Amino acid sequence: MSELRKNILDESKRVVIKIGSRILVDSAKCCVRTRYIQRLADSVAQLMEAGKEVVLVTSGAVATGMAELGYKEKPTVMAEKQACAAVGQIDLIYAYREMFRWVQLSVGQILLSADDFRNRQRYKNLQNTIEAMLAHKIVPIINENDSLAVAEIKVGDNDKLSSDVALFLDADLLLIFTDENGLFDDNPKKNPKARLLRFVPEITPAVLALAGKPGEAGSAVSTGGMRSKLEAIRNVTKSGCNAFLANGLKVLPHEVVFENAEGTFFAASKKKLNSRQRWLSFVTTPRGSVLVDDGGVKALREKHSSLLPVGVVQVQKHFDKGDLIEVLDLAKNPVARGVAKFDSETLKLVMKKKTSQVKEFLGKDFPEELIHKNDLVVF
Repeated sequence: MSELRKNILDESKRVVIKIGSRILVDSAKCCVRTRYIQRLADSVAQLMEAGKEVVLVTSGAVATGMAELGYKEKPTVMAEKQACAAVGQIDLIYAYREMFRWVQLSVGQILLSADDFRNRQRYKNLQNTIEAMLAHKIVPIINENDSLAVAEIKVGDNDKLSSDVALFLDADLLLIFTDENGLFDDNPKKNPKARLLRFVPEITPAVLALAGKPGEAGSAVSTGGMRSKLEAIRNVTKSGCNAFLANGLKVLPHEVVFENAEGTFFAASKKKLNSRQRWLSFVTTPRGSVLVDDGGVKALREKHSSLLPVGVVQVQKHFDKGDLIEVLDLAKNPVARGVAKFDSETLKLVMKKKTSQVKEFLGKDFPEELIHKNDLVVF
């Protein structure tokens, strides 16, 4: 184990662990792998005995329900998928509770949607709840509320959810366990000579390209592929949190932290974002977006100014005052994110107009800017 990695892992106090569906659910036998969860519980107990705080982000509710209801592949009809989640969540959390009891640990279930991250007050309440659980040595077990979530309020997949949780809890380390040994310099399924990358200092576009194209799925029971895992890891490392990717069928969390476990270590950026910057940049999903002309993009990036309606040329999706929205250039590349000071329908009336015209049209008491610079993060 390198001295750098050893020191970082030793000093990591708050650890978020994401467990994938293919580790938790035996699709051939159609059941939860309770023996695995028992080993996981023992591993988590070892971390906590060493003074670590541990939060689990679990997949597996839909996959468990699929097994219970007799599905061989994930249903494509939303209602059927949600029925699987509703049935599977019970069996999954029961297995967690019983196996963690063997090591004298209590668990608590938290089911989330994207709205829990979009709303700043709910976001803070969620933080407070989990902080209270950690203070009482309770292991939070977090999953997306798949039995109710629809596209508009879905976080995305549990790789994204794990990065969101790591960010809003200001975690020191994110461990993502999948059925791959880590990140390789080529596809190991096609190239037997592909080399495992043990250390990645930064997730560049070239590194991201190693994971394949966006949207490539994992399997019949899982949602995210390697691409989604790297995107999640990129978010946390940019914010100052370290990450590790390993094969959960071979490696347990305490072996990553205390031993020289096989996998890929991703180093955090030296620049650590504060809580509000993390929320604006990565944690929540924007409600809508606006396209901004070249002059507006230049003003944001070079002058660090507020976003004015005059620079907006197009509004995408409905959003309300106070919603987080994304700012795109004319090629639809992300430029910034921020909190809207008025809604999308009002913006459509005043976009491309100068400030004096906006005031004349809406009144002197109306905000001059769509997004104030204090509520804006530029990429």
